[in-house]
Amino acid sequence: MTEPVNAPSTPPPADIGQLLGADRPPAWWRRPTPWIILALLLAGGAALWWWSGRQAERQAPVYVTTPVERGDITLTVTANGTLKPTRSVAVGSELSGTVNRVLVDVNDQVTKGQVMVELDRSKFQDTVNRSRAALVAAQAALTQNEATVREARATLGRYEEVARLSGGRVPSATELDTARATLARAIANADNTRAQVTQARATLSTDETNLSKASIRAPIDGVVLARSVDPGNAVAASLQAVTLFTVGEDLHHLTLEASVDEADVGSVQKG
Repeated sequence: MTEPVNAPSTPPPADIGQLLGADRPPAWWRRPTPWIILALLLAGGAALWWWSGRQAERQAPVYVTTPVERGDITLTVTANGTLKPTRSVAVGSELSGTVNRVLVDVNDQVTKGQVMVELDRSKFQDTVNRSRAALVAAQAALTQNEATVREARATLGRYEEVARLSGGRVPSATELDTARATLARAIANADNTRAQVTQARATLSTDETNLSKASIRAPIDGVVLARSVDPGNAVAASLQAVTLFTVGEDLHHLTLEASVDEADVGSVQKG
């Protein structure tokens, strides 16, 4: 009788995996994570190297070369100074009065004849009115005195004609002398009145000039550099006139007033 033969037993799949080592973790070089980290580090290092090179190029000094030439050495003198216009004019008032309006300010451009300040014109206008009335009265008196002269001259002429025709009998010598004296007085009065008319006309002209001067005008074309007056200020005319404005003529051509150290004076030349 044949004995049964036992076939070799097949191990289960789990045992096969253990035998082949399939359940063990893979080696580190077979994992993707280390390689990714390494690639990132290499990329970061390359970027850092490139950026450092660019910074070095930017910070590197730039040299400019030029051929050697013979020349002069220029010495520079440093000094503090003040720029001023070549010509400036102080604007004041020839009259005493109260400032009514100020029409310009510092840095304003002005033209010759432009009104800058107006004084109170009321008292100057009153003076002009009185002078004009005095002139009219003097002219009327002159007209009357000239008529008196013509009348006295006509009277004397009649007396002299009668005396000639009468052979000197009439009128009497006293009457002739009186007529001559009357004419002389009339002529003197007319001359005096004529002088009064001239004086009244001159006074009126002066008062009208003062009235016009109540409007203070720019004497030149230029720019207002300084202002020292405000509405309501009292202005007193005197020998030393108060400066209301300073006007510079041309700011395109200026003068520099500088204080140069004594040690550097010898190095300063024209131009």
